[in-house]
Amino acid sequence: VSGGNEEYKGAARGTAYHRLMECLDYTAVDSESQIHKQITALTEAKKMAYEEAQCIRIQDIMTFLHSEIGQRMKKAFEADQLYREQPFVLGVDAKELYPEEEDGELILIQGIIDAYFEEPDGLVVLDYKTDKVNNGKELAEKYQEQLRYYAKALEQMSGKKVKEKIIYSFTLKKEIYIE
Repeated sequence: VSGGNEEYKGAARGTAYHRLMECLDYTAVDSESQIHKQITALTEAKKMAYEEAQCIRIQDIMTFLHSEIGQRMKKAFEADQLYREQPFVLGVDAKELYPEEEDGELILIQGIIDAYFEEPDGLVVLDYKTDKVNNGKELAEKYQEQLRYYAKALEQMSGKKVKEKIIYSFTLKKEIYIE
């Protein structure tokens, strides 16, 4: 296998997992065959390329669904409190990003939040990662700033408090909580 192909597969897997999680119908996730049907439906609807669909390990999705965060998301979905692929724009003071800056120019940061959901005591922001990593610390260090911006944007947009920032790693099969 050439290195380029591995890179393509990694990118395709990331895209496929994000698309599946964006469209996942949590009322039909009780078996591997139900997940498989959903993936097939996405490819038939041209919402996912066949090559991307081939990258999904259904067992990874089942592991997520059985995790604590997967169960919480399912509950939020059923209560119509799960929001996915939420675009945002956030104004940040330049000094926050570049401490050496003199004037406090406003820098716009835009992005898309993979998922967030509402629980009675606040919002939970979740970002999915398919990065090949050895431990959660690597992911936390690499993405904690990103999740802080997501939380800040969400609090500005909703007027509600973000109580948890979580990365779910499909590679490590676990949640990483960001301070």
